[in-house]
Amino acid sequence: MTTTPPIIDSHVHLDLIVRHHPQRIPWLKANHCTVVSWAYFEGVDSVARFSACLDQKAACVHTQAAGGLNCYYLAGVHPRSIPPDLTPEAIAALLARALDDPRCLGIGEIGLETGDVREKEILYAQLELGRSKPARTKVVGVHTPRANKPAMTAQTLTMLEDFSDLKERLVVDHCTHHTIAQVLDAGFWAGITLSPVKTSWDEMKRIVAGESARFGRIMGNTDSGSEFFEDVVRCRRGHDLPEPLLASLFHDTAKRFYRLPG
Repeated sequence: MTTTPPIIDSHVHLDLIVRHHPQRIPWLKANHCTVVSWAYFEGVDSVARFSACLDQKAACVHTQAAGGLNCYYLAGVHPRSIPPDLTPEAIAALLARALDDPRCLGIGEIGLETGDVREKEILYAQLELGRSKPARTKVVGVHTPRANKPAMTAQTLTMLEDFSDLKERLVVDHCTHHTIAQVLDAGFWAGITLSPVKTSWDEMKRIVAGESARFGRIMGNTDSGSEFFEDVVRCRRGHDLPEPLLASLFHDTAKRFYRLPG
């Protein structure tokens, strides 16, 4: 009898899935999917609004976990969700309650979108929080944008040079064949987003073929949210890569990185 392999989608937005695609929650359960929900909020016009959104996200994850979905989350200030009244000094207090939550695995989604001074200040403050005592056992999830990706990834990695102590706890996500070597050379973990709008399965296979010695630090995801993608499940069930490699890309590496139980 064929068994359904366990899958970890290492980057989704579960609150957006529940809002836009509630029928996908039973689908995720049926496909034995664990999901890690990163933070991104639309229409954030104040710190108060951001805090409310983060509380709602935590509540969503706990509700879905109670309903049988294996799910966790990251809490952080996405570069496209920076409240205009947020100061870098206020970030630790803003994220403190979430970081105390056992279902919160760390800080994310953080990073650069345009690379302006304000984004860099907010990113730097969150990286500093990642090395502080409240977050010392947590991971850090870093975003790279679609636009001007190689240059923006290079800027991000330049900032990360000051945080080499986070290498075993930090994943740089949305990597492509243009950026994966930069990220792995710097010593960080790498995420690849499989979807029609980001990375195709053929491109993923080319990336893995070129990084055969380091594929154990690469994890796949869909970044599903307001749009939902089945690519991780479909590709995990394919047969055009060896089974150990499929298991690594879509379960084992993420389990090890996030220190998930079981």
